[in-house]
Amino acid sequence: MPEKRCKSWDKYAASSELAPLTKKLVDFLSTNKTEREIVRSTEAQLRTLDAKSVEEIKNATAGEIVYLNWKNRAIAVARLGTQSLKDGVNAIISHGDAPRIDIKERPLYEKDQLAFFDGHYYGGIKKYQWVNIPLALHGEVHNEKGHTSAIVVGEKSDEPLFTIPDLAIHVDSEMGKRTAKEAVEGENLDALVGSANSERNSEDNEHLNIESLKKLLNSQWGLEETSLASADLSFVPAGSARELGFDRSLIGSYALDDHICVAASWFAFLEADKSPKRTIVHMIMDKEEIGSDGISGADGALFETFLLELLRLQNLPTDPLTLRRAIARTTAISADVTAGRNPLYEASYVRDQQPLCGNGVVIMKSSGSGGKYEASEARGEMMSAVIALLNTADVPWQVGSFGRIDKAGGGTLAKYIARLGADIIDIGPALLSMHSPLEIASKTDFLALKECYRVFFNGMNSV
Repeated sequence: MPEKRCKSWDKYAASSELAPLTKKLVDFLSTNKTEREIVRSTEAQLRTLDAKSVEEIKNATAGEIVYLNWKNRAIAVARLGTQSLKDGVNAIISHGDAPRIDIKERPLYEKDQLAFFDGHYYGGIKKYQWVNIPLALHGEVHNEKGHTSAIVVGEKSDEPLFTIPDLAIHVDSEMGKRTAKEAVEGENLDALVGSANSERNSEDNEHLNIESLKKLLNSQWGLEETSLASADLSFVPAGSARELGFDRSLIGSYALDDHICVAASWFAFLEADKSPKRTIVHMIMDKEEIGSDGISGADGALFETFLLELLRLQNLPTDPLTLRRAIARTTAISADVTAGRNPLYEASYVRDQQPLCGNGVVIMKSSGSGGKYEASEARGEMMSAVIALLNTADVPWQVGSFGRIDKAGGGTLAKYIARLGADIIDIGPALLSMHSPLEIASKTDFLALKECYRVFFNGMNSV
């Protein structure tokens, strides 16, 4: 490790880029709260850049931007390089999903003259953090004719909010006997969406007809019972990202994990060389928070499919051996956040092993828990090459771990890309309050992160 390291605030506090970049980040975080919103906004920007879908063209030349919208949940973007795809690519892979409250397929029910949407939490959360806070409804509704409509309710000041009501302390004398994990039951994470103002059905069941509310949902937002069954709808914290602290040195926002990395990768991609030597890839996966499974997760087909399309565009063979060799020569960053040291909870950390907010990007050589189970561990050669790249560009960096062994741990999508044969390493910022409705990051760490990713796109070589 270098004897002298330049912390991100020391390096970037006086940068003329800090204020405008922070505004871009705040706008990105405030308008892109779900993976589908990120895919839509990315594709819209790609159209302004005259980018082409790989499915629509037969070939492409160096410098051109191509992309693949994967099931409207994930997206891969590439700027083709002058070198052959056989030599691999420089890829930065983040994820667009975040902890939230999904609604069930039969969500609407009434009890005691109050109407609720039945919820199912998504990802690892402390459930007690998600009650009694303003929530907004985000998602998409799909009709029987195949048309999809985006829906957002609760973000504007003239729109209604939603919330998950907690039990009042006055009627909860048993509260002290429950652990934090038991404080709020998962089955009780149901959002209050209205109150009944029509006659109740005489049958005693929880899925009573609330005809007036149903009519309102259908007339104003197109949410009728059939469309609700197939809709992709979630409750997320309402409101915009904000600067945090008297000195405005921090950013507070929902979904910094992992949207801060998505934004940094995208901004870096746009700033990278317009005719790179190696093809550069900006990729956003889905389902990372629940194990990267499913059609749009890193354990799915997107990564390999996109590389096959890129080989085809260069009129190269698309047989399995050519693909495997291209992946083996690929270098990648798993762009994901990590838990920064919170000085209010000293007992959770070991000496100087925990990364600090405001101290530069965090390079995580390995992840997992316990005896490094369920982990991806980068080769030392890969880590050394990345450190050399960042030192040359004077980008502040630090290393770190998740916390105390056997008491902390976590994983990223890195292991699924490593499984295919690519060299990959985790690099992201240190956050406070990860997976809470309001996560915290340093503004200057974001500038360091964008610079780190830009340098990687432009200068990384096969290891």
